[in-house]
Amino acid sequence: MKDKVFFHIDVNSAYLSWEAAYRKRHNIESLDLINIASAVAGSSERRSGIILAKSQLAKKLGVKTGEPVCIARTKCPDIYLVPPNFDLYVEYSNRLMDFLKTYSPSVYQYSIDEAFVDMTGTQRLFGNPIDCADTIRERVRTELGFTINVGVSDKMVLAKIAGDFSKPDKTHTLFQSEIEEKMWPLPIEDLFFVGRKTSKKLRSLGIITIGQLANTDINFVKRHFKKHGIVIHNHANGLDGYDFFHKTNTNNRSVGNSTTTSSDIYSFEEAKHWILALSETVCARLRRKNSTAGVVSVELVDRDFKRSQAQRTLGFRTNRVSDIYGVACEIFKSLWWGKPIRHIGIGTSKVQEKDSNQLNFFNQISSKEERLYSAMDDIRAKYGDDSVKRASFLCGEADHMEGGTSKNKKNGLIYL
Repeated sequence: MKDKVFFHIDVNSAYLSWEAAYRKRHNIESLDLINIASAVAGSSERRSGIILAKSQLAKKLGVKTGEPVCIARTKCPDIYLVPPNFDLYVEYSNRLMDFLKTYSPSVYQYSIDEAFVDMTGTQRLFGNPIDCADTIRERVRTELGFTINVGVSDKMVLAKIAGDFSKPDKTHTLFQSEIEEKMWPLPIEDLFFVGRKTSKKLRSLGIITIGQLANTDINFVKRHFKKHGIVIHNHANGLDGYDFFHKTNTNNRSVGNSTTTSSDIYSFEEAKHWILALSETVCARLRRKNSTAGVVSVELVDRDFKRSQAQRTLGFRTNRVSDIYGVACEIFKSLWWGKPIRHIGIGTSKVQEKDSNQLNFFNQISSKEERLYSAMDDIRAKYGDDSVKRASFLCGEADHMEGGTSKNKKNGLIYL
């Protein structure tokens, strides 16, 4: 049996790196975003002014991902900001995944800027794993125009942790034989799947380092954290406590979108407009993937930043706006606690490639509606997302395809 070898690929400051690569390629302005204090950030005018990615210099000056632009400017008054372009990021992400598939057919995309690659048995083709990882980094830098970190291990979870070691543009190993030296001394927060709440509880139990968790009786951990305790205990011992391959399988993919509204939402009538706009975008993405979803979720953040989320299993599969919108409205009404809302998100999960034979007796997909959306998709692909929109979006703050996506706007609107 061949020894397992896994790579974890992580793009360094992905959104900013991809913006910089695009600008260099197309000679847009003379500034190199990588070598100045810069960041990708949402519009402060629309209250979505959050730092999404920042350069190393901005990081050294104290700028943090996720903080408001106004706070970032107090730390770095001259920070150079660029708006996000999510379509561009998807394009660069796809380029990276296609590149990785030239090294292995087993590429498992974990997020837009992360992937696991099963490199088992490829040594005869590409040399020893460390040399191969270095070659991949160099080729990505020179051919695609951005930098990555590569974690190398015999376990997927260890490859992930290795990939998060010092950045940027580095190769790190973390084999099982190295965990006591390299991983156990690290703070518990550095362990994969240990978030803020979990780390706080672990510290209250006197577990400060990954090594302390690894050597804690598993029954004690399970008693306090249930199934999640088994996962993080396995991770601390260098074992895959989570089935990454299963998570990245098509059946478990999700498609969603969210937006921070320009002003607070005070009523259900206002909220419905935003829900419809987000549902339009989500369903368009599902159609592009020729996929349908079986679960709809809604996330809300109120003006005091209290967050709440709920989901509902449909009992059928769909990519129709009317279905997603209708269920999302029902979830919103059951979820909303009455406080003004500043952020809303619509998500779908249990996403699968569409099977024309799987039609539910009570929810048969209307061929007429399918033809309508197919025609709309064709028009938008040719003339831009704004070339066809619902007449209801002529008024109000919500755009017809809201959320984290850029639009290639062109003239010639057709109102439905």
